Amino acid sequence: MTKVTSLHRTMKMKIMITGIGGVGGYIASVLCANYDDVTLVARKKRKESLQTKGLVVHSDFFGHHVAHPAVTDDPSSAGIQDVIFICVKNYSLEAALTAVLPCIGDDTIVVPVLNGFTYHDTATSIMKNGKIVDSAIYITSSYQEDYSIRQEGRFARIYIGSDDAEATKKVYDVLNHPGLTCCIAENITVEIWRKFILNCAYNVLTAYYRTSIGGALSQPQGKEEFRALLQEAYDVGKAAGVPLPDDVVDDQYRRILGSNDMDATSSLERDIAASHQSELDTFSGALIRLAHQYGVPVPISEKCYQALV
Repeated sequence: MTKVTSLHRTMKMKIMITGIGGVGGYIASVLCANYDDVTLVARKKRKESLQTKGLVVHSDFFGHHVAHPAVTDDPSSAGIQDVIFICVKNYSLEAALTAVLPCIGDDTIVVPVLNGFTYHDTATSIMKNGKIVDSAIYITSSYQEDYSIRQEGRFARIYIGSDDAEATKKVYDVLNHPGLTCCIAENITVEIWRKFILNCAYNVLTAYYRTSIGGALSQPQGKEEFRALLQEAYDVGKAAGVPLPDDVVDDQYRRILGSNDMDATSSLERDIAASHQSELDTFSGALIRLAHQYGVPVPISEKCYQALV
């Protein structure tokens, strides 16, 4: 087992993570390697597994780690926290955040680590106190049948930002450790939309064709559809007033076509293939509604959405 030591272990920080899936479990592993007072919120069989076997992570980027943090299905029992990471799917945000409200004091920083662009407004409507630092994470990570976490690829990068510079810097200090590259975004809304645009193409197209990104791109119109999905999401973002750089579509198109990981799928493709609840509405649904609001045509997004809904 690889062990990471850090001066941060001497700091008295109370950290909580709810949503111990691929992303939340990975972030929790990095935090457990650097802080002593980490609480995971989990229920039923996942809670039992974490309590008996610990938090097990197999990572191309971070190595193999086993940690034994506190685990609870009653967040209120952990008391007020310094930082809380909400790492759930969008459809679970309201329930997850409501459950940890007793842990949010005036100075607590809540970091939603979710897909899409709507989570901030949802979190703001639920929270009565505390501060929000937004994020956008790039990672390929999932939990296995035995509840261990498998992270693939030589990268795990998270962008953070808010109007509160002090809170943002605090989250940066908490997160920026071996195994997780943390960057303070110049404009976090741009970073959120940059990722959202990619998800609206990558996740949606892999789900549409029920295959890997390589399999989707190899379809007769695969490359053209992928680029069109990127462009449609970009056009909607620009219409909504997001100051996106001009090269976003070209950059993401070239990067994915030049990727060495053409066997990768997406969380949306995996959820739909398994007939699980999915984030289709987080991507296509939200995009199409915003497109209609601003009068932006999104025919390929609508075609994929109708096929998957």
